[in-house]
Amino acid sequence: MAAPLRTCVHSVTKILNIYINGNGVLLKNSNHLIENVPRSTYFINKKLYSQVRKKQKPKDPRKNTQYPYVPGDPLQEDAIREVAAENDYISKITARNKKNDEVKLNELQKSSRVHLTNAGLQYEVLKEGDKRFGQIIMDLKSSKLGMVKEAVILEGHRLIKDAVALGAKMKSLYFCEASALESLPKEYLQNVTMYKVTFKDMKVWADTTTPSGLLGIFEKPQQGELIAAPDVVLPITLIFDSLKDPGNAGTLIRTAAAIGCEKVITTKGSVNVWEPKVIRSAMGGHFCIPIVTGLSWSDVHNHLQDGTRVFLANSKPSHVLSKTFSKHLTVDDIKEVEDVELSESDNDTEDDKDAEEMEHEELIKEMNLEKLSREFHKVPLTVYDYSEIPLAPAADGNIPAVALIVGGETEGLSALAKKFAYNHYGHYVTIPMNSRVNSLNTGIAGSLILYELRKKLLTFGKLNQ
Repeated sequence: MAAPLRTCVHSVTKILNIYINGNGVLLKNSNHLIENVPRSTYFINKKLYSQVRKKQKPKDPRKNTQYPYVPGDPLQEDAIREVAAENDYISKITARNKKNDEVKLNELQKSSRVHLTNAGLQYEVLKEGDKRFGQIIMDLKSSKLGMVKEAVILEGHRLIKDAVALGAKMKSLYFCEASALESLPKEYLQNVTMYKVTFKDMKVWADTTTPSGLLGIFEKPQQGELIAAPDVVLPITLIFDSLKDPGNAGTLIRTAAAIGCEKVITTKGSVNVWEPKVIRSAMGGHFCIPIVTGLSWSDVHNHLQDGTRVFLANSKPSHVLSKTFSKHLTVDDIKEVEDVELSESDNDTEDDKDAEEMEHEELIKEMNLEKLSREFHKVPLTVYDYSEIPLAPAADGNIPAVALIVGGETEGLSALAKKFAYNHYGHYVTIPMNSRVNSLNTGIAGSLILYELRKKLLTFGKLNQ
C-alpha cells in the first residue's frame, strides 16, 4: 500500500530542506543561496518563520577591525562616502521628526484642557455647555425630601477666602479668569480640583444676578460640627421656628456667630440654612457656630442644657400680644390638647418605607400636630420688654443657659413653639416700637434680643476665655 502523500512530502522536505519562494519556484538545498532568496521566502518545514536577514548597512572601513584601512583605495573611499551619505540622511530624518514632534506637541498643548496657572497650579478648561459644571450645581440645589447634601456652594472672592481661612474644606473651584485666583493664597488651593468655565455658563448656574466669576464647592460640616472655635462661647441657643426667609436666616446666623452663641437649631419647615442665599447673608458665620438642622420639636430639648430658660421673640407690641390670650383657658383644656397630640403621635408603625417616604410622613404628622396645638396660642405667658428680660444665675451659680426662638415674619411663631415654651416655663420677649410701625424685620429683632441677652449674661461674671 502506498504511503500517504502528506508523509511523502514531509520526508522529502526533511531530507532536501526544500525552499520555495513567493512565486512558487523550487530552490536547491544550498546554504550559500539563502542570501539570494527574496524576503517573502519561508521554510516549508516551518522551523523558521522570520524573513531572510535584511540588507546590511554600509560600514566605515576606517573602523573595520578585520581589514586595515588603506587611504586612496577606491573601494574603501566609496564605502566611506556611502557611510557619510547614510549618516547625513539619518541626521536629516531625525531633525525632521524632531521638528514634527515639536509642532504636534504645541498643537496638543493648545487643544489640551489641562493648563497651569502662574503659580504652578493645575486646572482644567471646560468648554461652553460642559454638563459636568451644571450637573453638580443641580445636584446640590436639588430639594428632594430626604436627600442629604454632602457639599455646599459658596460664591465670591471674600466668602470663599474667609471660609477657607476659617478651616472649611474646599473640594473644587470654578472660575472664569485665572487672575481671579490671585486673591486666594496658593496654600489654600494645593489639593483643590479647579476648572475654568465660560462666563456664560457661570451666569447660568451661579445664584447671583451678576456673578463674581468665582464659585467654590465646599464640604458641608456635620450636624453640630464646629469648624472655627470662637474666642468666647455664651450658653445661648438660637432656634428657628419655621423661619423661611434666607436673608433673615443668614443675618441671625451671622449675629449668633458674632455674639458667640453655643449653637443654632432649625426645626422642620424652616429654610435650608445651607443654601447659597443663606450662606451669602451669613458671610462665613456657618463655620463659626455649630448648626443642627431639621429637628422635630420633640427632639429639641435633647440639644439643650437642663434648666434652659426659653424665650419667644414676638414682633407684636406687648399690649397687642396680651389681647390674643384667652383668660378662660384652663389647665384641663391644655391637658386635653396634650392627650390628643400624644395619641396622634403614638400611631407610628414600623414598615419597610424608604427614607424619603418616612420624611414626608413625618412632615405631614408635624403639620397635623400644629393644627392640634393651635389652642396653645391662647395660653397666657408672661410678656417682657427685651430690655427687661429676667435672668438669674443657674442653680449651681453659673451663667444660666438661654434659648431664643424666632419665627417667620408672615406666620409668626408656631403653636408647637408656644407649646415647647409653655412646657419649659418660657416667656414672650417683645421690642417696643412706634405705633405707626407694624413690626420689625425678623433678622433685626432677633439680633437686638440676642445682644441684650449677651449683655445680661456678661453681668454674671467674667467668662472663661
